Amino acid sequence: MDVVGLVVKLGSAIAEETALRVARAFESHGVRVLVEESVSYESLSSYPRFSLRGSVPGKLVVVGGDGTLLRTLLKLQDETPIIMGIRAGKRGFLLDVEKYEVEDRIRDFIRGDYKLVVYPRYAVYANGERLACILNDVAVVSKMAKLTRLNVLVDGYPAMRVDGDGVVVSSTVGSTAYSLSAGGPIVDPRLDVLIVTPLNPVQLHLRPLVVPSHSRVEASITPQSNEAYLNLDGQIVRELQPGSLVAITRCDAGVRMVRFRWWDNFYERLYTRLLAYW
Repeated sequence: MDVVGLVVKLGSAIAEETALRVARAFESHGVRVLVEESVSYESLSSYPRFSLRGSVPGKLVVVGGDGTLLRTLLKLQDETPIIMGIRAGKRGFLLDVEKYEVEDRIRDFIRGDYKLVVYPRYAVYANGERLACILNDVAVVSKMAKLTRLNVLVDGYPAMRVDGDGVVVSSTVGSTAYSLSAGGPIVDPRLDVLIVTPLNPVQLHLRPLVVPSHSRVEASITPQSNEAYLNLDGQIVRELQPGSLVAITRCDAGVRMVRFRWWDNFYERLYTRLLAYW
């Protein structure tokens, strides 16, 4: 490893302190560090810059929380560098490395002593326009708390009619995010499925669906519906008019994440970072 890119959560003293430790640890092993161009911390100002929409190093380190990782992936799109995540915040469920073990895990990263896990991403289309590939979830949600009417299809077959606040289509990685808050199941990320979760439906019989990950899931807003918003990984919002069609299919390129002990402690992580969250 000759070069590594560093992406850091903005506006966080903890993230800045951790990122500086990360940069110095890599330099101690002779690795050149590039810092993502939007990072404005004075302590990192002397490092050369790179753009997530330009020439991206083959290996990245993301310091922050889940939102930092998701925003990074949305900018990368079809790029698939190897990513190591370092937690610098309260939750950070998707990030593998704790602050106290930064130097040890960086040594392992340089040596290649880790498990590389590839997570699927899903392409989102709005009225035929390809918007982005997401890792966590796609949500069609009501605008101004007004009733949204949706028809949800799976591989062209009607699956549910939702009159309510909308619907969330989630990957297994994202099953512990918006979908869970809406009553969806926690799904082990080693499974290869999608979760379709209605949001506060008027129809009390509606329940979340679990479908194969290669399915094409569509959510069409009926002409009788109010306007809605489209939310991708909690980061991108687009207004949807009645008659709009949102489609979700699997992307060709996944996300390559470095994991240390990931499968060994997934359920411990689930409890300590999520179920016991306060």
